[in-house]
Amino acid sequence: MMGVGSSDCTVAIGRPLREEITVSILESSLNCSAGEVVLFSGRMMWRTGCRKLPLSLINSRTNTLIVKQRVLLPGNGVILQYNSRNATKKYYQDCDKQLFGPQGEIVNPVQLPDQRQEVVCRTFINVAPRHRIAIRALYTDLGSESNQTHFNYILVRDVSTMKTMVFHGKQQFFWQSTGSQAEIEFHENVKDHRTSFWAEYHAIEPK
Repeated sequence: MMGVGSSDCTVAIGRPLREEITVSILESSLNCSAGEVVLFSGRMMWRTGCRKLPLSLINSRTNTLIVKQRVLLPGNGVILQYNSRNATKKYYQDCDKQLFGPQGEIVNPVQLPDQRQEVVCRTFINVAPRHRIAIRALYTDLGSESNQTHFNYILVRDVSTMKTMVFHGKQQFFWQSTGSQAEIEFHENVKDHRTSFWAEYHAIEPK
């Protein structure tokens, strides 16, 4: 991330669920007194720094990591090396899904009847930096409107703002994020196999 044309540069790293990312900072020419900085952020960590960066080791604790660099002087920046490995601590449910890429399909996870009823299955969506996410629900059936239990609903979270929206019943919707990451939580009664959800997402290019 040295010699880039813009003052702000963002790199997104993504790996399959069950893995975590480690980043080594091999070299840094950031001018700390001028306010240059690098930020590492993930679902379970947030770290910023400038001084004593070389030989630092960053652990994402999950399968995704975003690196943001802000420089003021041309040519300054950092050189990073990243690797992935099996996660040392389980941060996901077996029914969770990770989606990458500019477009894709979202379906409700199918839990086995013997799974714990309080398990909430999630779908994580990550697109390229500076892009936004649009989700269009094509088919939604989460049970009758008159029988809304706290189990049967879908929660969509905009990760950059942590704002959430809740959808019940047969409510179709079109939703957009403000950043490049979104999460969907499926809260449903495991014993009720009548729930169904199907949606598509696509990345919105920056203006």
